[in-house]
Amino acid sequence: MRYHKLSEAQLHEMHEEFAIFLASQAINKKEWDRIKEKEPDRIEDFLASFSDLVWEKILSECSYLEFTTPDQAFLFKTGKNKAEVLVLKIDSNYTDLTSGAGFEKALSQLDSDQVALFHASKPYTPSRNEFIYEYLKKGAELSKGDRFNRLQSYFSNSVK
Repeated sequence: MRYHKLSEAQLHEMHEEFAIFLASQAINKKEWDRIKEKEPDRIEDFLASFSDLVWEKILSECSYLEFTTPDQAFLFKTGKNKAEVLVLKIDSNYTDLTSGAGFEKALSQLDSDQVALFHASKPYTPSRNEFIYEYLKKGAELSKGDRFNRLQSYFSNSVK
């Protein structure tokens, strides 16, 4: 198994997709019932394969990630060969970046000495999907890239 198995709730939510997955393996309802009854050890193999398939789809479609703490925001754009990252860092007593209002306050005062903005890129090691998966395991969240794009525009409009 390459990634972790989906939770029971996630599997339940994706029962239709799982049925399609089984059908792609030439397993119909009757055969699935037989496997559950006579070969229950094979069930985990199917669940693991399906989970990996779902994770591969999620990771392959990921374009942006965010990891935010009260005093730092790491915003990733996940390109084909490397991740571009913008880091917004503030003094710990300035505001809380995990709140929308705190993030907006930091954006409105990017020229302040209490706010620092960094830009870097990092090639994927060992692979793009594993890079994204590791950050998700650390608590990063998939995003639409709104915050990343807003901060990126600052670099093209500023010399800070």
